[in-house]
Amino acid sequence: MRRRLVIALLCLLALSLLLTSVAFAAAGGGSAGFGGGGGGDGGGGGGGSGAGLFIVVEILIRIAVLGHGLGALVLLGLFLIWLMFTNFGPRIQRWWQARKSEGQAARRRVSQRQRRVELAAAEAAEDDPVFAPDRVRAAGVKLFTDIQAAWDAGDRIRLRGLVAPDLLAEWERRLDDFDRKGWRNRVQPVGATTVEYVGLTHRGDLNHDRVVIRIEGRLRDYVEDRAGNHLKRAGRLGEVVRVREFWTLGRRGDGAGASDTDGWVLVSIEQGAEGEHALNEQIVATPWSDEGSLRDEALVEAAVADAVPEGTKISEVADLQFEGEARAAALDLSLADGRFSPDVLEIAARRAVAAWAGAVDGDDAALLAIATPGAARELLHPGDPSGRTRLVVRGPVVKQIRIAALDAAAEPPTMTIDVDLAGRRYLEDRDTTAIVGGSQSRSTNFTEHWTLALDGDAAQPWRITAVGAPVSRV
Repeated sequence: MRRRLVIALLCLLALSLLLTSVAFAAAGGGSAGFGGGGGGDGGGGGGGSGAGLFIVVEILIRIAVLGHGLGALVLLGLFLIWLMFTNFGPRIQRWWQARKSEGQAARRRVSQRQRRVELAAAEAAEDDPVFAPDRVRAAGVKLFTDIQAAWDAGDRIRLRGLVAPDLLAEWERRLDDFDRKGWRNRVQPVGATTVEYVGLTHRGDLNHDRVVIRIEGRLRDYVEDRAGNHLKRAGRLGEVVRVREFWTLGRRGDGAGASDTDGWVLVSIEQGAEGEHALNEQIVATPWSDEGSLRDEALVEAAVADAVPEGTKISEVADLQFEGEARAAALDLSLADGRFSPDVLEIAARRAVAAWAGAVDGDDAALLAIATPGAARELLHPGDPSGRTRLVVRGPVVKQIRIAALDAAAEPPTMTIDVDLAGRRYLEDRDTTAIVGGSQSRSTNFTEHWTLALDGDAAQPWRITAVGAPVSRV
């Protein structure tokens, strides 16, 4: 009897550990993943599995404690094996990544990053005091508290002053979904909130200045249905969850905004390991310290200056019967028109990848500057003309770019490239935030097929005009 009791308690302890992983976003989160604890309208991505799981586990434990023979233990073991494979696989992976990110090495990494950012911020603050570490952390705490309060109250007017327009558009879809179900997502901070300053981009332009903060704290997070019942996150035994998120903050373009947040507003949220790419990104303390962007601008400017004379068709100077690979043909053609240099094409691809990731939650302007509206729509909502789903890419890194085809006779001339990327990539329901494809918890390798046309302006001569289906390399 005592042995069976110990085994049962150990099983319950293991389950409880699995059920306390870091939560997804509270404010801004969707209805997917809530369930258990009342007669809501359903459709929340959990459907009572939280309470049901607890009841089943409790019944099995009682069988193991009060039953006779090995049959009860075998039954319990089979149930746990089934549960692990069918329900806890993705959760275990998220839990393990969260545990890794809590380790001493990870803490040292965050602390070292914060020291580097704060040194750079001291320089940036000489030009604009809002970048000072104390002011950014204070603004982060205030934003976190105010955004949770506004979301808890369903106060959309208040949210408009705290969240950038593009991200707010996504959040309002989620609030509309809650309203259709007759639900309200209640979130209240519990205890102190830790804010670490881990990213800085100061370009001297309100529209492009950014800071990244890492927020850690605890929240009471549940859904209240029409009858006043509380629906917890599926698979959780309590309402209090830990939150670890990376928040990207931007400046209001009109210079307005609450004085206690220095005009900073929330631009993007990334969960735990999903946002750790911010720890590796370039720190830009002054507009002239971004050497990479300055070099790219110089290369493109020189290539445009070396273009064929205005009114001259590329086909008039190109050898259209070239032999060999497309890259070699592009190199040959770059002798007559610098815009065909593979270096210029690489710059276009890197800019497109950065703009694509930024447009997931933020402004689409940078993406539309380098892609036609149709191509941009296919990048953000692949295969979905309705726009009900969106493709989320986090921290994409360009591994390799290959020129697959060149058509110098086309008007305008086109190139097709294969871009090998690594990063988190998943398809998400915009109303509920349910993951409908890909993985939010792990990085993948994939290849994008893009066709670019030489119909852009002097700042960006190549633009994406067509997007092919990506190929996973995992």
